[in-house]
Amino acid sequence: MTRRRRATPAAAPPASTVARLRRELDGLRRAQRSQAVVEQATGLLIARLGCSPEDAFAQLARMSQQTNTRLVEVAAALLGVAAPPSAPTTGAEPFRPDRYLHRPPSPAPDRAPARVPLAGQVAARYHLARAAMTAAADPNALAEALWTEGVRHLAATSTLLGVLEPDGAVRLAGSYGLPPSVASRWQRAPASVNMAFLRTAVDGRPLWLTRDEAHRLGYDFIGGGAVRACLPLRRSDRTFGVAAISWDEHREFDAATRAYVEAVTEVAGRRLAELSPGAPAAHWVETVLDALPGSVAWWCPVRDPAGEIVDWRFDRCGPEATDGAGRPAGALTGRHLLDVHPSAAEDGIVAGCAAALRDGVPFRWGPGPVWQAADPRPVPVLFSLRAVPFGDGLLASWAYHDEQRRTVERVARLERAGDVGWTEWDFAAGRVEWSPAAYPILARDVADGPLPLGALHRCAAEADAPALRAAVHALTERAEPVDMVFTLRRHGETRPVRFLADPVVDGAGRVTGVRGAVARA
Repeated sequence: MTRRRRATPAAAPPASTVARLRRELDGLRRAQRSQAVVEQATGLLIARLGCSPEDAFAQLARMSQQTNTRLVEVAAALLGVAAPPSAPTTGAEPFRPDRYLHRPPSPAPDRAPARVPLAGQVAARYHLARAAMTAAADPNALAEALWTEGVRHLAATSTLLGVLEPDGAVRLAGSYGLPPSVASRWQRAPASVNMAFLRTAVDGRPLWLTRDEAHRLGYDFIGGGAVRACLPLRRSDRTFGVAAISWDEHREFDAATRAYVEAVTEVAGRRLAELSPGAPAAHWVETVLDALPGSVAWWCPVRDPAGEIVDWRFDRCGPEATDGAGRPAGALTGRHLLDVHPSAAEDGIVAGCAAALRDGVPFRWGPGPVWQAADPRPVPVLFSLRAVPFGDGLLASWAYHDEQRRTVERVARLERAGDVGWTEWDFAAGRVEWSPAAYPILARDVADGPLPLGALHRCAAEADAPALRAAVHALTERAEPVDMVFTLRRHGETRPVRFLADPVVDGAGRVTGVRGAVARA
């Protein structure tokens, strides 16, 4: 009888084999990205020169040999005309691909460009980094690609990507090169901590700081390193996160290097937005606005070229939001605060909201007069506002107190026109309220105040008093509505009065009040 040999698990491959396979896989990924860049450059030559794919590739190969530059770097340099684009060329000058392989001559000192273009080897590195980051499958892989292909050649030691949360905190999305103990401290940076990282997320401005500069400005400098760049990550025109790139050794960065680092970081931001669609604030704000009553909206800052907040935009509005002119939420969404209230800047509202976003504290204003945009000219309204930081903007709620005054006036006009008044008895609070029009209808002096519900039968003629007492009993004991006409007798005069009332019932079925109306019948 032959015994079967028991199968044994295969031995784990040696570490050297794992390392070799990992290197081979990284090489294949790099080759795939490089091939994509070469194919894009070939397509550019085909479109610009009207040549065949074979001739376009031959053109790339000749330029590679003539400049002693790798083929992929030549291709990336060609694509550098669009990364990011410099001023467009004009005139009928023919397309010459070789000119994009060399840095253009420096402009005259008095004509310096506002943005440093990427060209030559810098553009090549940009496109290689972009290809690597576009292929990243998750935020940690994105942070690694930003370092390996984007900033490693600049001697950067770590990269970190954070996402802004609705309460102003920044949550770690991905990192590379950080020791585990440091990464754990970065998991969530609350808005109360004074860090350059958070300041960039709130202000949307890049910060390049040495450790000494950070300490002098009062910023906490978590982790090692001598220099750190904190750069905003944007989705559309809003900052939704921040990238931090660190260097262990002190170094200076010229304008071209900073432009390159900020350009590759923009690519990282676009990819991070794709990997985590919907910023947390954008995800939460819809639910919050739908749940809140009254006029509420999410305001986003509008900044000038220097980064200062000069206005606020109604980015999203609650369903009940309205302005002093009666425009609904749909008409307010997308408008600027100064379009709605032209005096908001000089009244301190714009600056107060900016301070709230910067300092992380609520801002209250009013009630006070502001100008409301109207046709043909602005009109004054009584306005109050409360705004609290929420993500990269503010959650704002406001009220127009003129509207309350106008509502009271409208009710009063209706009462006079219809010879009707309202009455309310609140048993829980022990409060009785009548509208001014109810007193003459019930032939009672305002100075004497309203009658308790149990004494209302005193207004009725003797023959109708029992019916009125029975109606009050039905209201208070059986929670039944009442609609009746009784004869009022007062000072020897009689007239019919209609009394209509509904009980107010709590969750336990108890009557806690009565709301009614009286009218001349």
